[in-house]
Amino acid sequence: MHEIAPPAGPRHRVETADPRHRVEAAGPRHGVEAAATPRRRVEVVDYLRFVAALSVVAFHYLYNGIKNGKVQGITHEPVIALAQYGYLGVNLFFMISGFVIVQSVRGKTARQFAVGRALRLYPAFWVAVLITTGFALVLGGERMGVDLEQVLVNLTMIPTLLGQPFVDGVYWTLLYELAFYAAVFVLVLLRLNHRVAALMPAWAILMGVMSQLAPHFAANTPFLGGYFGYFAAGAVIAAIADSGWSVYRTLGLLAAYVTVLPYHDPVLTVLTTILFALMLATLNPTVRSWRLPGSATAGALTYPLYLVHAHIGYMLLTRFATEENKWVAYPLILAFVLVLAYLLHVSVEKDPRARRFWKKLLDSTVGTLVGLLQSALDLVLSRIPGVRADARRSTDGDRPLVGS
Repeated sequence: MHEIAPPAGPRHRVETADPRHRVEAAGPRHGVEAAATPRRRVEVVDYLRFVAALSVVAFHYLYNGIKNGKVQGITHEPVIALAQYGYLGVNLFFMISGFVIVQSVRGKTARQFAVGRALRLYPAFWVAVLITTGFALVLGGERMGVDLEQVLVNLTMIPTLLGQPFVDGVYWTLLYELAFYAAVFVLVLLRLNHRVAALMPAWAILMGVMSQLAPHFAANTPFLGGYFGYFAAGAVIAAIADSGWSVYRTLGLLAAYVTVLPYHDPVLTVLTTILFALMLATLNPTVRSWRLPGSATAGALTYPLYLVHAHIGYMLLTRFATEENKWVAYPLILAFVLVLAYLLHVSVEKDPRARRFWKKLLDSTVGTLVGLLQSALDLVLSRIPGVRADARRSTDGDRPLVGS
């Protein structure tokens, strides 16, 4: 049910990611004293997120929904020449996820990290699944109808691993987000927070080598290629922002670029290069210091918009759009899903009472399980010579990245 999937290779699907992270400005760090310096959000990244989200919406509404038959009654227009590449906004989302993860793990326990990631991903997702289900029951028909078992399994965010199709095809990208978080979580669980940024270039170099020696194997093996190259690229850029350029980090960035570069398509090669250039631009001190109007709201709306735009938009276009009125229907439906995304954000993600409820729920479930796992693992690690002292350093704050 991956109706948003382009052909195999670096462009074989579309996505996102959790696009709501706070992205903070930081320069190279020199010891713990520098860690006390307050960091500000890099507001241009919020703009990049929102533009990426709109490009994915354009891809679905103007191209993919019509191509896969989920939008009926209207045809493609010449604008398709641009809209068909809108799925690259997903790749940018993955880069941003990698970019922010370096900041997200600092000073966090495994419990704090797991609960924080779950709080960002799941509450809005659960509500979005129910909203999309409501539309599907009324407007879905045979193509986008859902049943109770499918909906319940979708609430796990990993339905295809449990034998059920997605309620909305765009949710497949969240599997990549979860996989990336899981890999970082293992490092945090091992109390290697202080090593995360330093390990990202090594990961990228491994993927770069594998993508050249065994491209098919790398592209289809988790953490060895494909979209994971974008996560690694974003994380390496964050490490550069944090600690400056070095041969090691430069090689890591080049390796990530080689991993995802679509050599078979010159247009995609240019567009992929532009994505890297946009993220590299955030290293510029002037760009990092820009104060941009509405950036916080734009960044906050991106994840809810991604969750609710696709199948709901398809169903509304099929019901209300015709060849004669489609250029009126398009902006109206876009406005509707934006309002829906805003309501989802303010009622589920932003409302203090809702946040307290979700945080308490997730801490008492996910947090408790992770706490037990951490205690058991710490007991094992404490018996390994040299590990205990190294683990303590992961919670010491922003130390220089050894070996980075």
